[in-house]
Amino acid sequence: MPAPMPARNRDRLLAEARRMFAEHGHDVALEEIARAAGVSRTTIYRNFATCEELAATVFADNVAQIEHHAAGLRDRPDGAVKLFDFVLDMQLDNRGLAQVLSSADLQWFIEHARRIAACFEPLLDAGRAAGIVHPVVEVDDLMLAISMGESAVATNDVAQRDNRHKRARDMLHRALFTR
Repeated sequence: MPAPMPARNRDRLLAEARRMFAEHGHDVALEEIARAAGVSRTTIYRNFATCEELAATVFADNVAQIEHHAAGLRDRPDGAVKLFDFVLDMQLDNRGLAQVLSSADLQWFIEHARRIAACFEPLLDAGRAAGIVHPVVEVDDLMLAISMGESAVATNDVAQRDNRHKRARDMLHRALFTR
């Protein structure tokens, strides 16, 4: 079994993979990602045999970041709003990732979606109690709204994407939150 990749290389590789998947979708080669991250072809192939494996690692890392961010919001009455915005921004930054992962196991996606939904549960309860989240909003509503927000910004025109992102966020906030 190969030695684990140094954290510095892993972080650079995941950051470049995020960027390149967002820019090129599934039309990016592992060698291009390695070059952009400043790691050798050997390093990337030793750790990821395919773009799908790398994309799955990026996606799993995103979920870990969401869990970490949610933990830091537990004592805030507006935590659900903050986490919603964090996930929505992450979706915008990772819009090509789903394209690369289209052949991933459905159960794998369901498990990661379950973990994301679990992050929202305590934050929603606190938000509803504080009157910040509409009383009828449930976790499934937030998850659907995130998917809707992602779909709303699907364009290659950067200026149009940024405008759509702001408009989608504003509309979703009005539907889900009281302030």
